[in-house]
Amino acid sequence: MSETDYKEPEWRSMLKAVPVRNSAAKVLSESDASVSVQVKNRKPGYRIPPISWFVPYKPTITIELDELGTKLWHCCDGSRDVEAICDAFSEEYGLSFHEAKTAVTDYLGKLIQRGVLAITMQEQK
Repeated sequence: MSETDYKEPEWRSMLKAVPVRNSAAKVLSESDASVSVQVKNRKPGYRIPPISWFVPYKPTITIELDELGTKLWHCCDGSRDVEAICDAFSEEYGLSFHEAKTAVTDYLGKLIQRGVLAITMQEQK
């Protein structure tokens, strides 16, 4: 197997991804202890009459981040990759890198799914 045939494991490229704040999200309040973010809500497929007459739909949702979510929010400024964020959480809370990676990536996934954050991938060399 030559060097050109070697493919980096997927988790390594995931660690090099850079989480950024969704530019469409509106920050309602922000402090060191909490962040409140408003994002657009996806219109569900069942929003057709007569169901839409009875089921309320809000075009935006507000997400309140707890202390850990707020720390993660502050880390996702576009200058740090996931690995650097995991390292920071590992040092701050006395966790192993793998424990921090699990916690950080799970939380990132939830924030991405809710539209608070987005991920940018670096170019593969």
